[in-house]
Amino acid sequence: MIGIILNDGFSNEGNSISYVYTKFLKIFDKYLLIPLDHNIISNINLCEGIIMQGGDNFLPVHKNIIKYLYEKDIPLLAICMSMQAMGEVFNGKLKPVINHKSKEKYVHYVNIKKGTLLYDIIKSEKIMVNSSHKEVLQFTDLDISAYCEFIEAIEDNNKRFFLGVQWHPEKMITYDINSILIFKYFKEVCDGVKRINKNN
Repeated sequence: MIGIILNDGFSNEGNSISYVYTKFLKIFDKYLLIPLDHNIISNINLCEGIIMQGGDNFLPVHKNIIKYLYEKDIPLLAICMSMQAMGEVFNGKLKPVINHKSKEKYVHYVNIKKGTLLYDIIKSEKIMVNSSHKEVLQFTDLDISAYCEFIEAIEDNNKRFFLGVQWHPEKMITYDINSILIFKYFKEVCDGVKRINKNN
């Protein structure tokens, strides 16, 4: 069971809603949509791994979720906004950036460091990604596994799977092999097929 943390937002009519980007629902056979409510920890504990979506602004609860997943060593794939929250949890700092929102399938290259989880997944030192964000991480205590002009991916390779990416692999899943590999590897860790740890 993969848990997907819902985002809070507003409908066009101004009503409060919780939402998920439908791309995620086509990736996993079995998933649990988890709202940001008082049952969140109980729902997380029903899952073998957690996806945290991109969005506009993260909340204190997102940081609390990340801390809990880290403490319990529950696999986490954090995307865009959630990757930034992940970085901040570990003494990171954000800064605004312009001209990083695009609807193009591929926008720029990122460089991937050898010896990282991300490199183990993709087996390449340079890939093309999309881009849709308004802030970037300046620094963090987590390991930086990919970069271009700014930090593009962070991780803790001592955990089973604790990875955040700045781009949106879920939007590329129908045409990009690297995005397929990221989700496939994450699912295999959650299924117990792979155990990701520097010491193993």
